[in-house]
Amino acid sequence: MKKTRIRIKFQDVVPFVAFFAIFLFFTIMSYDSRSSTFRMLTTLNLSTLVDQTMQTIVVACGALFVVSQGGIDLSVGVNLALSGVIGTWAAHATGMSWLLIPVALGVGLVIGLFNGIIVSKFKVSSFMLTIAMLIGVRGLVNYIQASIQAQRLPTELSFLNGSTIKTIIFIAILLIMGYVFEFTKIGRYSRAIGENETAAKFIGIPVAKMKIIAFALSGLMAGMGAIFSLVTIGSTSQQMGVFLEMRVVMAIFLGGVLVTGGSSAKFYKILLGSFSIQIIINGLALMNKSDSHISQSVQGVLLLLILLVSAIASRKPKRVREMPEDALPVGKA
Repeated sequence: MKKTRIRIKFQDVVPFVAFFAIFLFFTIMSYDSRSSTFRMLTTLNLSTLVDQTMQTIVVACGALFVVSQGGIDLSVGVNLALSGVIGTWAAHATGMSWLLIPVALGVGLVIGLFNGIIVSKFKVSSFMLTIAMLIGVRGLVNYIQASIQAQRLPTELSFLNGSTIKTIIFIAILLIMGYVFEFTKIGRYSRAIGENETAAKFIGIPVAKMKIIAFALSGLMAGMGAIFSLVTIGSTSQQMGVFLEMRVVMAIFLGGVLVTGGSSAKFYKILLGSFSIQIIINGLALMNKSDSHISQSVQGVLLLLILLVSAIASRKPKRVREMPEDALPVGKA
C-alpha cells in the first residue's frame, strides 16, 4: 500500500513562526515585576485583543478573494464608513432600527460590484481604481457627516455588542467565508486566476465574472465590518474606517499571502496576520510605546521581513519545475 506524503511548504510555515515569535516577544516584554504577571496574558487584555481584531478579520475575509486573484481592494475602509453612515441614517430617518443592517450590507455590496465591474469590464488596474475610490468616497463620507452630524447606534441594536452574540456572529462569518474560499469554485477559481490569469481563461474559468464576485464579497464584508464598528463604537464618525484598508492589507500579507495571490492565499492566514497586527499594537501600548509613528514603523519593518521570506520561499518550487530533463531520474523525464 502506497503511503501518501504530506508536503508542507516553507512559505506556509513562516506565518506561524512570525505569529508565535511576535506573541512571545510582546508577552515577555509585558511582564510587570510589581504584580509578577504578564499583562499580555491577562483575561481582560486577551478579550480586548480578540474584540479589537474581529473587525479586521471580518473585512479581510472578503478582501482575501480579491488578493488571491492578484488584485487589491484599497476601498474597504471608505466602503465601511459610507455603509455605516448611510445605514445609520436610514435607520433614524425611517424609525426602523433593523433597517441599518440590510442598508449597510447593501451599500457595501453595491460599491463592491461597482469596483468589480470597472476592473473586469474596462480592464482598469484594481490598485488605481480603489485608490481613486478611497479618495473620492472619503470626501463623500465627510460631506454627509458634516451635513447630518454623528448619529448614535439605535438603542434597539445595542444588544449586538454583547460578547456572546458578537462572538456567535463572528464565528458564523468565519465558517461561511472560510468554506466558500477553501471548498467552492469561487475560491478555487480565484486562486487559479492569481496563479495564471491567461491559463485560467484558456481552461474555461469565467475570469470577468469571478473578479466581479470577488469585489462584491469584499464590499459585502466591508458592510458587515461597518456593523461591527457601529456596535463597538456606538456611533458614526468621520474617523470610521480610517487606515482600515492598510490594516487589512497588512494582515493579509503579514499572514503570508503573496501579492500575486494564487496558491499562497489560504484562509487561515488572515487570522494569523490580523492577530499579529493587533498583538503588535497592543504590545506596544503595554510597553508605553503606543505612539503612532513607532507602531507603524514596527509594522512596516515586520511586513517587509515576512514578505521577503515568503517571496524567497515561493521561488523554491519554481526552480524544481524548471529542472532540465536530463537531470531527472531515469523514467521520470
